[in-house]
Amino acid sequence: RSDALNRAGLAQLARGLTMLGVVHVPSKGNFLLIKVGNAARVNTELLQRGVIVRPVSNYGLPEFLRVSVGLEAQNTRFLEALKAVL
Repeated sequence: RSDALNRAGLAQLARGLTMLGVVHVPSKGNFLLIKVGNAARVNTELLQRGVIVRPVSNYGLPEFLRVSVGLEAQNTRFLEALKAVL
């Protein structure tokens, strides 16, 4: 069941990100890397909206955020918050 939920969540996030014009790295795991430009700013603004993602500038990817797959409602909330800050 966890695997099915994760695959559905990945698909939901990928569709939503594509609709927002956000480049993402395809994944088979439980997270996506998304390219948002100024990731530090986007991260801060998402945090102000109660959405927690992970900056990955320490991996040499200052324009990317790591987004964990959540349940459908959580993914929707993330996508709505991201749309608001982009």
